Amino acid sequence: MNKDIEASRLRVSRRRALALGGTISLGGLIAACSGNSGTATTTSAAAASATTTSGASAAATSGDAVTALLAKAPQCVMSKEETQGPYWFDVDSIRGDIREDRPGTTLQVAMRVQDNSQCNVDGSIGAVSNAVVEIWHCDAGGVYSGFESGSLSANGGGGGGTPPAGGMGEPPSDAPGGMGGGMGGSGETSDGSYSVGDTEATTTDDGTYLRGAQTTDANGIAQFTTIFPGWYMGRTTHIHVKVHIDKKTVLTSQTFFDETLLDEVYSQSPYSEHTGRENNTNNASDGIYDDTGLMTVEKQSDGSYLAVINLGIDA
Repeated sequence: MNKDIEASRLRVSRRRALALGGTISLGGLIAACSGNSGTATTTSAAAASATTTSGASAAATSGDAVTALLAKAPQCVMSKEETQGPYWFDVDSIRGDIREDRPGTTLQVAMRVQDNSQCNVDGSIGAVSNAVVEIWHCDAGGVYSGFESGSLSANGGGGGGTPPAGGMGEPPSDAPGGMGGGMGGSGETSDGSYSVGDTEATTTDDGTYLRGAQTTDANGIAQFTTIFPGWYMGRTTHIHVKVHIDKKTVLTSQTFFDETLLDEVYSQSPYSEHTGRENNTNNASDGIYDDTGLMTVEKQSDGSYLAVINLGIDA
C-alpha cells in the first residue's frame, strides 16, 4: 500500500473530520446561498470554517469552464437508477471539499440536476435549484471511509471489493437503489438535514473522508473538490451519487470514467502502487456500469481533472 494512503488512514477520526471539514446544516447553507453552491456566508464560526473549506475549493474551477464542459456532455438524458451499494451511511455533511487528507490526483466534480420534463438541449431550462447532491467514493487504495476494516481484510489489505462475511460486497445491478439491495444494512434509516428514510449500512470506523453533499445553485449545479477515485476487486471505477429534494431521495445512481483516462491516472502515484486492475472488472464487464453515467472529463493546466455530468431526473 502507498505510505501516504496508509498514514492518512491512521490519522482520520470523525471528530477530526467534523472539526476540520467545515460542516453546516442544510437550512443554514440554503439561507446563506448567493447563487453559487460552493460559496455561502454566515456569521457563525462553524459556517465561516465551512466557507473557507468548501467555497475556496469549489471556486478553483471557474463557472465558465464548468458550464462549457457541461454543454459538451449529454443532456436531457434520464439517469439510470442504480444500487447505492453496501458502503453508504448518512454522513449529513454539507461541504464542497470532501478530501480531508486523502492523497491522490485532484478531481473537480460538477453535477447539474435537470428536470427531464422541462429540459432542453442547451441546458437553459429545466435546471433544478436547491436540490441536494450527495456523493461518496473509495480512496486511491480502494477503501471507503467508515468501512476500512472490512474493506482491507476483504481484499488482503489493499482494497474494498471482495465481499467479506456478512455481505459487504456490491449488490447486483438490479438491487433496489434506495435500499442498498438489503446487503450490509444496519436496519437503521437516515434522518439527517437532507436525507430521510434511506437504509444505512453499519459502519466499522469513524471515517468520513470522500463523502459529502452540496446544494445546487440557480443553474442546477453542485460542485465538489475530491480526489480521483481508486478501484477495488470486482468493480469498475465509480462515484456514487444521490439527489435529494425536500429530504426525499429522487435519484440513486453511479458515475463512471473512460478506460483510457483510468489508465492515465492509475499510471501515477499513489494509484500505481495498487496493482492488479487488469485482472479485475473494467467498464465493459462491470454489471452495474451504464453509459448514461459516463462523466465528461478534461485535464486542467495544473494536472488536476474536471469531471462533469448532467443528471436527468423526473422532478
